[in-house]
Amino acid sequence: MSPKPKNTRKAEPTRARKAAQPASTDARKAPQSASAQAAPQTLRIPITNVCDGSDYSAQVLVGSQQVAANVILDTGSSTLAVDPSLYNAAADANVKPTKLAQLVLYGTGGWIGPVVNTSMVLGNAANNVTLKKSPVAITDFQAAGNFGGSIDGIMGLAYYALNDAYKFKTPTYPWPFASGSYKTELQQFMHLVKLQKIPTVEVPPYFNELEGHHLTMNKFAFYTLRSWVNMATTNNSAIARDPLNNGVFVLGGGERETDLYSGSFVHVDVLHDVYYNTNLISVQVDGCPVVKAAPLQPQYKTQAYSNSIIDSGTSALFPAYDVFQSIMKSLESLNPKFVSMIRQASAADNGISTSLLDLTEWPGIHFILTGSNGKPVRLTCAPSTYWQTNYPTPGQAVFQIAQGTTPKQANQSILGLPLFNNYYTVFDRSQGKGNGVISFAPIVQPS
Repeated sequence: MSPKPKNTRKAEPTRARKAAQPASTDARKAPQSASAQAAPQTLRIPITNVCDGSDYSAQVLVGSQQVAANVILDTGSSTLAVDPSLYNAAADANVKPTKLAQLVLYGTGGWIGPVVNTSMVLGNAANNVTLKKSPVAITDFQAAGNFGGSIDGIMGLAYYALNDAYKFKTPTYPWPFASGSYKTELQQFMHLVKLQKIPTVEVPPYFNELEGHHLTMNKFAFYTLRSWVNMATTNNSAIARDPLNNGVFVLGGGERETDLYSGSFVHVDVLHDVYYNTNLISVQVDGCPVVKAAPLQPQYKTQAYSNSIIDSGTSALFPAYDVFQSIMKSLESLNPKFVSMIRQASAADNGISTSLLDLTEWPGIHFILTGSNGKPVRLTCAPSTYWQTNYPTPGQAVFQIAQGTTPKQANQSILGLPLFNNYYTVFDRSQGKGNGVISFAPIVQPS
């Protein structure tokens, strides 16, 4: 695994949203079932970055066999998917094939496979949410390195627009098309879709299904302390137990978990129901002037929607070109050795020695975004989170800010886990002006 900042798992929308046809008579209508009368639950789910070294994952139980799958929790995509090497649909008494197939491309990687309906359990025996019929994709054909380590799939937590499926005339499970390598399959699949003019439909995302069945409230929260796994030791058991490598995913809750944060929340407005789109007003390095962030160019507004997103599936900060350059210039103006050390860390496979790094010398970096009340909200990324120490080995450190775009690409900054690591972060989709708000309160460090 490279210690350099990992690219984004932000899923790419495959069509204009207005062209969508719902996957059922009304895919957005709250499902009518016995579970619709259940009281909304709040679950505290343990999460860890150990499974693949950076992204946070939780465990779900899939199908009648209740196969335990470690799935990445990703606010930059919307699909629930599992690896066929773990989940054997042929042995699942609850599986129901559909006529749907999904193709999902991330910033890095991607996959193709059928969609089936089956049971899904999140939580433990004493406190869980269960769907008897949940859409889940099987990632039959994957790009190399798509899911690393002991990751078995992904749970997208974004909105409908990122959960397209192609609707064929016959069931897609078992896979009925010619098979080959991922690259070959991708070419053949796209050719077939174009040739047969296969329509796309929206598949209800897993979180929408839970909320629609009134199993949970329309919010969730993250408590995390790092992105890259803390390798302060070479003992695997100690690494797995390390509080810095473990966090909490709060399903259906947020503000009541007062042991996870201190102080007051600030609230950032979500501008669009595709990604968790936000408006980045400016950036400031401590001791330097505020620098305005460029707006999203008009030609990208139907695809990227805003100049920043908040993404739990990205293990670094990927500022847009102008924002990254502003940060680097400000750091250099404070101390030329800062940029020299960043370049040294970025060029090396194992970062730099922590003996060279005095984090008390480094400034906080502030991202100023539009709040839910229209006023600016200031979020700070501390040196201890934009530098991640004890990775990839004890005594080494990696820099977690990388240029996200070129001048010819969309001005969109992806604000990933190093920002989350400073705050208890609540995604409340029931608040705001229609698309929700993201609330941030200072995180409580483990005792």
